[in-house]
Amino acid sequence: MPPYSQAATVSHGVANAADPKAAKPRKYVSIDGVEYDVTDFKHPGGSVINYMLTSLGADATETFNEFHMRSKKAKLVLKSLPKRIAQGGRDFANKKEQELLEAFKQFRQELTRDGFFDTNVSHVVMRVAELAAIFALGLYLFSLPGLLFKALSVLTLGLFGARCGWLQHEGGHNSLTGKMWVDKRIQRAFIGFGLGSCGSMWNSMHEKHHTTPQKINYDMDLDTVPLVAFFDTAIEKNRARSHSKWWMRFQAYTFLPVTSGLFVMLFWLFYLHPRKVLREKSWEQGLWMLSSHTVRPYLMASVSGLGFWQCYGLHWVSLWVAGQYLFGHFSLSHTHTDTVDEDKFKNWVEFAVHHTVDINPQNPLINWVMGYLNCQVVHHLFPNMPQYKQPEVSKRLARFCKENGLQYTAISYWEAWKRTFKNLDEVGHHYFTMG
Repeated sequence: MPPYSQAATVSHGVANAADPKAAKPRKYVSIDGVEYDVTDFKHPGGSVINYMLTSLGADATETFNEFHMRSKKAKLVLKSLPKRIAQGGRDFANKKEQELLEAFKQFRQELTRDGFFDTNVSHVVMRVAELAAIFALGLYLFSLPGLLFKALSVLTLGLFGARCGWLQHEGGHNSLTGKMWVDKRIQRAFIGFGLGSCGSMWNSMHEKHHTTPQKINYDMDLDTVPLVAFFDTAIEKNRARSHSKWWMRFQAYTFLPVTSGLFVMLFWLFYLHPRKVLREKSWEQGLWMLSSHTVRPYLMASVSGLGFWQCYGLHWVSLWVAGQYLFGHFSLSHTHTDTVDEDKFKNWVEFAVHHTVDINPQNPLINWVMGYLNCQVVHHLFPNMPQYKQPEVSKRLARFCKENGLQYTAISYWEAWKRTFKNLDEVGHHYFTMG
């Protein structure tokens, strides 16, 4: 830890011996060489702030800048917090890290200069229009007689839900219109109506993944035991170690149809996300979620003549399809990469580049299928960047990584599926053998 000016510390309100709060262990985050006291700060994003404490060896400079790029309020709140200023400025692990992060800062400035962070409302309108067209097609197919058309409709409505997932994800990152209150409402509408889920709950979980991808007991995308284990110490590191070795043995086969499509969706829609709404009294989000359970099956019944509950059952089949589509594709970009031990910390750039992968970033079809989440490395470096601009940035990123000694990984779509299921199968075999 770098030395601090005592005068600077006291003048900025950090607790001292005369303060009744002094006995309470203080928590700090370090940003640009200044340590901010967040002990009593209620972070709007939840407990993710604890991932960046200086006591863990973390520096939050890039994390804060990238997550709060579009938030004036975040910067004002930061200035208001008690602080202590390091006499020597920011503390780097070594000279190599300092050079890397300085190069990253320059790289970001170039991208900003060239307009890669500028939003485009017409693109958002096009995305929303696409979703409206898919939903309308799904209802039209449902209105036609015959099981074949009903099956095609369910698949189409499943695609609608999944693509609502892509749009809401971008809204959660404030990269649609660039106006945070607009983007968050777009997110709430489409995750609510399209997936019956809560935007705030999504953001709370997803930001933890972004902050420390593939870090054990930190990345929420790895906190999946006993349903699925993505690495060979997952059960030992989990709070509850009970598991079925037979379930683990076949987890590669159950991951999509059972774990992703059924268990996760049921848990999210009937417990985890409604609980978040009730705790926060977020009735706007609750109404959008309720509309998924009522308006969608009502419209299906209206165009088909089937009963409401029949349509509600088929609506759930479409959500089953959407769950497999979404969680299957989300897993492709990082679950098979190396994990980071819970007592280790890497900087923002190394976390993104070495623990996520890009997938066919120059293929327009893959970009559409994966909602630009195939540009995962770029997205982790710049979460506020409009995602349709990421394929072009991936070209520049490859050069940046080569110049700075980083291993940038870009693989094919089918290779990503192969690696994901190979990893699931190998980890499953490991726990089956271990018992």
